[in-house]
Amino acid sequence: MGGIGKTTLAKTIYNKLSNRFEHRSFIADIRESWKRNGIHYLQNQLIDDIMKPVNKVRNEDEGTKFISSRFKCKKVLLLLDDVDNIIQLKRLAGNHDWFSSGSRIIITTRNKEILEQARVDYNYEREVMDDNQSLVLFSKHAFRRDSPPRGFEDLAREVVSITKGLPLSLEVLGSLLCGKQLAFWRGKIDKLKKVPPKEVQEKLRISFEALDYQ
Repeated sequence: MGGIGKTTLAKTIYNKLSNRFEHRSFIADIRESWKRNGIHYLQNQLIDDIMKPVNKVRNEDEGTKFISSRFKCKKVLLLLDDVDNIIQLKRLAGNHDWFSSGSRIIITTRNKEILEQARVDYNYEREVMDDNQSLVLFSKHAFRRDSPPRGFEDLAREVVSITKGLPLSLEVLGSLLCGKQLAFWRGKIDKLKKVPPKEVQEKLRISFEALDYQ
């Protein structure tokens, strides 16, 4: 499920482990980047992060061969974010023996079957937040405090209901509404109520990006 904070959690772990590894790479938003640029683009990003080579790999077969043969003696920390196809894993981190002992590979995905196919050593499934947790997180972003101020309690709970406990949606909507008047809140909430639940997160993303350009 998108929006439950998988990437945020993975980045936190990655940052805490980073100082233990000389070689590390964080490849973000693989699902979208693969569609736009192809797997060899992601392979080049990984290779650049680890080795800083002069030449780029020209295709995915060349990239796979390079990674699987040249990283064997390197202890790496690798974060593969938003993987949605097993081919991506096979081309970026195909087997344990591609990297030196002690390497760590962190994968975020919306599809548990990918992790099963990859036979990962440990699987952590993040759950959505309950209403109280959601209200606290939303309040931190909307009001810079742990609870809504007087006059905003009901509206804040409506937001919690709309976002279904998804941390990313709570953070985005909280930032969007922060410092706004009640009328703006009501207008935004009324619009989101008319959007099908599956489209709420995309609607929030677009709204937040538009806000950045204003």
